[in-house]
Amino acid sequence: MVPRWLGTRPFQQLPFQFSWHIELQAGELRHADFLDVSGTAPMPSFVKRLQQVIGDHGPVLVWGKGFEGARLRELALMFPEHRDWLLAIVERMVDLLPIYRAHFYHRDMRGSWSLKSVLPTIAPDLDYRDLQIGDGGAAQQAYRRAIQPNTPAEESESLRRQLLAYCARDTEAMTRLTVAPQFPPTIRELIG
Repeated sequence: MVPRWLGTRPFQQLPFQFSWHIELQAGELRHADFLDVSGTAPMPSFVKRLQQVIGDHGPVLVWGKGFEGARLRELALMFPEHRDWLLAIVERMVDLLPIYRAHFYHRDMRGSWSLKSVLPTIAPDLDYRDLQIGDGGAAQQAYRRAIQPNTPAEESESLRRQLLAYCARDTEAMTRLTVAPQFPPTIRELIG
């Protein structure tokens, strides 16, 4: 596979989208996101938009710090002028996955610790069945289709909306998992 953009390598996992639910105060959320389906390299705009919304302090909740941190470290290598700032985000990350592994299990998870398995046991109203894109593999395929030059504009826009809905569901899930009443001790106590 030939890389699509200069400075990338075959099979490299490149960030092309994010969703961010920011808790301004207890119970008050603001949402921000990024997705570029123009077909140009999304990484520079990704970093620029992330700088606009993330801020410089506070915990950054993730499900799988290894994956998320690796993408930010790769961006730090691509954009050395933003290296310190991007690496500081990695240091602020609080990984909910090991917290849940240590303190929670439900039989309906069937041994899986993916967000898609844990979420329905805590917040069944936030499962992914109502979305047209419901997993990461489908999201990657939809993105590839959306950025193809021969994809009709209406289809590309439809895929863009579907991708935004999918990613927003993931980060909305994180907000629900931090206040789950059946979770002892509360995650808020663990993340401070």
